[in-house]
Amino acid sequence: MDSQPGQSKAATQPTLLSEALKKYVEAKKNGKGVQDGYQELRKFVDWFGGERVITGFKPSEIADYPQQKGIAGPDAAERLRPVKDFLKHWKDKGWVENSLSTHLRIPRPRGSGSRAADNRAALDDGRTHLSQQGYDRLLAQLNDLKTQRVEVIEEIKLAMSDKDYRENAPLDAAKEKQGFIESQIRTLEADLSNAQILPEGEITNKTRSSVGAEITLKDMDSGKVVNYTLVDAREADVASGRISTQSPVGQALLDRMIGENVEITVPKGKLRYLVQNIASS
Repeated sequence: MDSQPGQSKAATQPTLLSEALKKYVEAKKNGKGVQDGYQELRKFVDWFGGERVITGFKPSEIADYPQQKGIAGPDAAERLRPVKDFLKHWKDKGWVENSLSTHLRIPRPRGSGSRAADNRAALDDGRTHLSQQGYDRLLAQLNDLKTQRVEVIEEIKLAMSDKDYRENAPLDAAKEKQGFIESQIRTLEADLSNAQILPEGEITNKTRSSVGAEITLKDMDSGKVVNYTLVDAREADVASGRISTQSPVGQALLDRMIGENVEITVPKGKLRYLVQNIASS
């Protein structure tokens, strides 16, 4: 029999985002594109939460994802491609009723004039702008992955000791894991080899904000004081106030001086800030 009594096709469909990723990877496990894009897929799942029900996604959430994550610049299309293919797979498999992949687009740069153009040019110079702490953190991740690389080779050798390759689940799992590790190693090695370490030191009152600067802002509507540190997208952590210079807020705060008023358009409306201080991070 092809199926157990009472078991429907719908019962095999994933409900949660984490389940959808697992099934997608299983279906595409021999595809190089999936392996190379796995890091972006993990970021997508982590951003929305693996326990999120996939049928509950709204088109507006997918459309806002690139801006919220600070995905912009010349490599934006390549970074979004794995996520777009993942969303398309949902519709192709009948997991969702309407296609969400068409709503995932590269965000248009906000702002105009020479300042915005200069800011974009500085960010699109092809370099990875990292603080020393950020560089060290990525280097530690790379070293950890290289340790995992050795371990997975041993896992493959152990699995291959079973001469029956036809149904060798441990061997398939180890090879899949190896592909993901190698993909992440290549990405980190490329980022680190192209990294520019930001200089440390006190920023004077006459200095304009740039990557690595910590900016103290006063919300002109609520009076609340907030602190942001402008960082490369690879170091971004909104929860700790480290915002990507490729995000709408990060772009708007570049090239500012103490005393300037800044108005930023965000999905929920407009933010109005007064720059109170600029210092090194």
